[in-house]
Amino acid sequence: MNLSRQASLPHQEYRDVLMDFREQLFLRFLWSTLIFLGLSINFLLLRQPRPVLLMSVILIFGFIIWQIRTLYQTRPNLARYTFVMVLYLGLFVAMRLQGDSWIAFLIAPILLMSALLMSHSAPIGTVIFLGFSWWLVSVGYNFNFILIFAFTVVSFTITTIAVSTFNVALSWYSSMHHHADTLLRETRERRAELVNSVRSLETAYQTQRGLQQQLIYARQQAEESRRMKERFASNISHELRTPLNIILGFSEIMYLTPEIYGEMIFPPKFHRDIYQIHHNSKHLLAMIDDVLDLSHIEMSEFSLNFELTDMNQFIADAVQMLRNFFNSDSVEFITIIPDDLPSIEIDRTRIRQVLINLLTNARRFTDKGQVILRVICEEDVLRFSVEDTGKGIASDKLNLIFEEFYQVDYSLSRQHGGAGLGLAITKQFVTAHYGTLEVESTYGQGSIFSFTLPIPAQNDLDYLHLDYKPVTIQVPEKATILLIDVDPHSISLLTRHLSAFKFVSLKSIDEIIQALLEHLPIAIIHNKLPMQPSLSSVDIPIIECSLPSSQWLSHELNIEFSLAKPVTPQQIKEVLQQYESVNNILLVDDEIGFVQLIQRSIEGLDKPYTIRRAYDGLQAYDIIQTDAPDLIFLDLSMPEMDGFELINALQDDIRYQDIPIILLTATQYIQSDTDWLSQLEIHQQGGFNFSQLIQYLKALLNVKHKVRAS
Repeated sequence: MNLSRQASLPHQEYRDVLMDFREQLFLRFLWSTLIFLGLSINFLLLRQPRPVLLMSVILIFGFIIWQIRTLYQTRPNLARYTFVMVLYLGLFVAMRLQGDSWIAFLIAPILLMSALLMSHSAPIGTVIFLGFSWWLVSVGYNFNFILIFAFTVVSFTITTIAVSTFNVALSWYSSMHHHADTLLRETRERRAELVNSVRSLETAYQTQRGLQQQLIYARQQAEESRRMKERFASNISHELRTPLNIILGFSEIMYLTPEIYGEMIFPPKFHRDIYQIHHNSKHLLAMIDDVLDLSHIEMSEFSLNFELTDMNQFIADAVQMLRNFFNSDSVEFITIIPDDLPSIEIDRTRIRQVLINLLTNARRFTDKGQVILRVICEEDVLRFSVEDTGKGIASDKLNLIFEEFYQVDYSLSRQHGGAGLGLAITKQFVTAHYGTLEVESTYGQGSIFSFTLPIPAQNDLDYLHLDYKPVTIQVPEKATILLIDVDPHSISLLTRHLSAFKFVSLKSIDEIIQALLEHLPIAIIHNKLPMQPSLSSVDIPIIECSLPSSQWLSHELNIEFSLAKPVTPQQIKEVLQQYESVNNILLVDDEIGFVQLIQRSIEGLDKPYTIRRAYDGLQAYDIIQTDAPDLIFLDLSMPEMDGFELINALQDDIRYQDIPIILLTATQYIQSDTDWLSQLEIHQQGGFNFSQLIQYLKALLNVKHKVRAS
């Protein structure tokens, strides 16, 4: 049965190829015949008299052949058979009507077409044609039957040979194709291992290509995530700094200058509470600065101030700070801490923040039950565990909670706010101390966050014996660097990330000579705008670059000063001291509390000022048109008309072009890498010797290598 099936395969394959070939020929013959009939009509139109009957017959046959083209769409075989019969019938009718001998010679192409389109049609057509021709001669038509007979036999012979040759070639093609398929199957069977190897290599190659595409996509996603992080940090800056500035400013005024509120004496407890508000606001501001720097500087570059710390006292202080956070009957705060914890070196601010983040998160997501802080002294690490009986975290989200800006609940109705940075920063702080942060959670039952801090080896702790008397070590003073920049946040940025140096800020180039004599710096950092000229050379290296600074906005908007929030009363005082003739001041900010803070800071000065307030750009512009002020404190981010639009409107009006404008902004000066592209130039008078040049090159190339590796 299998042999019979295999034998039938070449024949079936031959028939499929033949049918496909006949379909292609049929369409070509059909159109060729229509063209021939059309040419015949044109030829007969030139004859006189015109053979109207023959022309009518040709038109009728043309219409029939056109209908056969339509029939081919649904019944291709029937259309072919009909077309062949119509060809013979058309030839017979033409011979009968016209009576010309030359028409009989059309039998040659008709025989060829019929033989190609229908099997065994040529012999039948030849016999019928000769019989019809004999009948026409017998009834009196002037045909040379001997010539027609000879031509028909020759045409039949040539057609038969041509079609037979074609069929042989087609059969040979089908047979060879079948034989090739058989050989291919045998080759595949005999070389199965090779084929599998090739497929494995192909799969590996495709997998590699897929991984490359995934890496490219992941890189694009990471780049987009970085941009989103930067935009988020830039936008959230205003939202964080403005309310914090209000708290910090008012608490500073109440603590330092309470007399501004009239003749009253604050009770000592109230005065201490105000100090705590002011002190913790400054601490919170420092933490916010670190958070915002995440958008531009990697966490691994954050400076850490390691100090030998009594861990029992340190944990007790941290717990005391959070006691009020657990003043609830529904949640019990339990601490399990041994009394003999070893002293280790840590950055107290960072680890305190780790404990605060973990404990506040546990309390925030625990409606009832317990929050337990457990500390265990293991062989070489201190293990801190924060256990809660809260909602827990789903298993599919455990590997995402340490990502920056990730929220477990993104819904608009979520009960717990936050930017999604707490756990990301916590993990970075722990990692920076060479520790690990882990989480275990069961959804609906609670979570356990634990982190470790390494304990130094015993030989490193010998100095902790009770009979040890500490020796005072003279710590060398930090090397001083001069920073030429009017923005106080620039020196704050550099101080946080280059803690090994002491920075002294200069507001102008004219102060360099005096500062060189007074501070003996090792270098000068000139924070200059791209088009600003370079400094004249001095005997110490000058580093020229473009740090994020308020002077960028001042230069771009052509204004006097730009104060980045938080703005302190002292800054307001220093600004107004530069404008002794100012009496009428306009405060423009959409935050009512911040406007009140600036007003209260101005009212605390010795000089009386006329102060007016506006809470958006349109209101401010109306006030300016009514009575132009001597000075404007202006925020950039406002509804209706923002600060940029108000500045443009004032600069376009010649009446208000000379009014000094002091910007109050909480936005970041760097929006993305494409907005802040700076060049670094180092030079000094007399140049560098070979040793200095090699050291600078080595330091710069090491930094470049680290940046590429990251």
